[in-house]
Amino acid sequence: MKRILAALALFSITATPSIAAPASTFSAPAAHDPLSRMFVWWNAAFKDPNGFTPEAFGRYFTPDAVMRINGTDRAKGLTDMAARFRMIQASVDTVEIKVPFVEAFSSPDGSKVFTYHLEESSKGGKTSHGMVMGYAEIRDGKIALVNFLSMDGQPGPIAGSAD
Repeated sequence: MKRILAALALFSITATPSIAAPASTFSAPAAHDPLSRMFVWWNAAFKDPNGFTPEAFGRYFTPDAVMRINGTDRAKGLTDMAARFRMIQASVDTVEIKVPFVEAFSSPDGSKVFTYHLEESSKGGKTSHGMVMGYAEIRDGKIALVNFLSMDGQPGPIAGSAD
């Protein structure tokens, strides 16, 4: 009887499907989330004329990923993303997404990364600044959707704060 119980216990352990580790969650800017890792890569890729390829985007995005900015789908899929960012790369001198983010947190299950971050770009010697807020949906450790609102400018002083 003990052998049967031991065999059943062993069978139940080995027959139980493996449970995926829960997605990483966080409540403050973190360097380990998929969105931060992608932007660190993106900043380096921007400086490389051959940095934006579908294969490179595939390390961070799902094949069917969508990039939505201000309510408009700007890119769908890895090939479209690479083409879009090569166009941006050719149209400005520099772009940097500031990492770590100003604010960031994940959904309780880790399927979304919410962020408020800053960007800086230059063209013809003129520097521009942007503030971006939104979220990315994460599927199987990769970005499936970026849904950001973006506006020109820099953050001002916070009301009620002592300067």
